[in-house]
Amino acid sequence: MKLWKKLLLGLLALAVFFIVVGFFLPSRARVERSLNMRTTPDAIFPRVATLTRWPEWTAWTTNRFPDMQMNFSGPSSGVGAVMMAEGKSSGNGTVTITRADPAKGIRYDLDFEHGTQLFRGSITFDSVNDGMKVTWAIETDMGWNPFKRWAGLVLDKLMGGDMAAGLANLKQQVESEK
Repeated sequence: MKLWKKLLLGLLALAVFFIVVGFFLPSRARVERSLNMRTTPDAIFPRVATLTRWPEWTAWTTNRFPDMQMNFSGPSSGVGAVMMAEGKSSGNGTVTITRADPAKGIRYDLDFEHGTQLFRGSITFDSVNDGMKVTWAIETDMGWNPFKRWAGLVLDKLMGGDMAAGLANLKQQVESEK
């Protein structure tokens, strides 16, 4: 019986440790990837501001998540355009474009799992010598939830590769159009 009691107390102490440390972790997380592309904003903007075109270049498609269903509402492009994705393997999320500037890019809100996690994202363009630097960024606030703060430590590993792949797909499309 003493062994079980020690084991239970040890597990309780470990749980308390992780919770307490979680409160001291950063409450905000940001993932950002950039890629230079030999193109102009005119070639990039329609692909990022029209959510029905995102499946053409993002890594989050039905090829990866075969059970994912996508629906669109609002305007076809720009502010107010909405994409809703749901599926057992992909989870449920809603992307809503909140700003759209053909010269600078877009900003959007991502509501994942019906408010479980809210993100602010952007895809921006900056001129460089031979084209555009396209930056895709997403950030979130985990609030005071220590478990979300622990998750924030791995957010870059979870999303960064997919964002880089999406930018690479976008680059291939806009540069092959010439």
